[in-house]
Amino acid sequence: MARVLNFAPVLFSPEDAAAYLNISVRKLDELQAKHEITPRDVHGKRGFHRDDLEAFADGLPEWMGRAK
Repeated sequence: MARVLNFAPVLFSPEDAAAYLNISVRKLDELQAKHEITPRDVHGKRGFHRDDLEAFADGLPEWMGRAK
């Protein structure tokens, strides 16, 4: 059963960080490898800070309507 939080977490697991950014965990791993997103060390596990995720999203270029 999924947990329901009544507050926004500060640190996200890789799965939750990917969901927050609407990307796959694989894409999150690629962004980490390219040093575009840096996780925090949470007792030996990766944790992604909400401010870092939002800064990444804020730095993305505006959509110009071009096709892939």
